[in-house]
Amino acid sequence: MDDPDAGVVGILNLLIHRSLTGSDAVAYRLTGPYDRKTGHFRLIPQKWSTSQHPPGLEMIGIEGQYDFATHQVTAKMLSDKCDAVEFAAPGKSLAPILQTAPPPTAGLDRRRPEMRVTPSNVTNDLLPNPAKPLFEYLVTRWYDPPATMHYGDSIDEENEALGKENWACSDSVRVTWDPSGTKGTATDRVGVTERYVLECIGDCKGVYYQPTVGAAVTHLGLSVPLPTMQIKAVRLGGTTIYWNFARTGQGPVPEIYVHHWKPLTGWGMADPRPEEIARLKAAAPPCKAPKK
Repeated sequence: MDDPDAGVVGILNLLIHRSLTGSDAVAYRLTGPYDRKTGHFRLIPQKWSTSQHPPGLEMIGIEGQYDFATHQVTAKMLSDKCDAVEFAAPGKSLAPILQTAPPPTAGLDRRRPEMRVTPSNVTNDLLPNPAKPLFEYLVTRWYDPPATMHYGDSIDEENEALGKENWACSDSVRVTWDPSGTKGTATDRVGVTERYVLECIGDCKGVYYQPTVGAAVTHLGLSVPLPTMQIKAVRLGGTTIYWNFARTGQGPVPEIYVHHWKPLTGWGMADPRPEEIARLKAAAPPCKAPKK
């Protein structure tokens, strides 16, 4: 917008990929001189207009010229990190960006629940004592669209999202591997409807997993940063979950943790007050692998 005292004040709105299924809008403010005779402008970034933005995302200035006859803007970004910029006049559309390579998910088998971008009910797919666990360990950011921006590690993004949805960490269980390092187990419980996030540290390719439990099980697939399953108990008092893991790799055995989350809300009138929710979240364990 035009400001007689400050030249031009602009807001640059950016839509960024957060993951395969998520995006965020962030914005920053720019100011600078504008020549009414030539249409030339040069805008320098001042500050972010949104409370959060990915740490790797930079504010970049812009310089250009407005053509009074055609109502078109030509400009360049003031950094070699941005190679081109295009503008469209009001009511006009930009040409679509050509895809130069197939999307990273092109090779995924959408019949497999862990490879879908939407949750899947897998209750009837779980066989007791499987010869090989059913699901492959996949991390959503392995299949990020180009130029995806992240706010932190996958586990941090997962934990932040669960916290916003009023889940609280209950406990974390580390997987125990047999002497051969090819089969692993862990045990936990489910009381009502709870979530279980798998965090793998090390060589995590070729790792497979599966819970064995008499409950309703939903796999959240690639809709969340890390492999996550929502398990709903069908027996009063809950039931035990037996986790089975296997790996095909020959390198060092990875560390794997099963992080257990419980809901703080969803009980109607019995929901705790906001200050109690905040207290419970603050008192909860981290649901993150310990630092070395």
